[in-house]
Amino acid sequence: MNADEIKKRLKDMGIPVGEFGQTTARDNLESPVLKRQKEALSKIEVLLDAELRQEQEKMATAHAALQRLKHGGGG
Repeated sequence: MNADEIKKRLKDMGIPVGEFGQTTARDNLESPVLKRQKEALSKIEVLLDAELRQEQEKMATAHAALQRLKHGGGG
C-alpha cells in the first residue's frame, strides 16, 4: 500500500489528511476511529464486570467453605 492509498483510506474513515489546524475535544470525539475504540472499550468493560462478579462469587464460596472447615463443619 502506497502513501496515496493510505491517505485515501484515512479520508474514507473521516480522518482529515494533510490539514493542519486547531481542533477541539468535540472534534476528537466525533472521529470514527475514536468512536469505534470507545465502543470496543465499553464492550470490554461489560465483559470484565461479568468476570469480576464471577470471581467474587467464587471467593465468597471459598470463604464460606473455609469457615466451615475451621469450625469443624466438614465439606
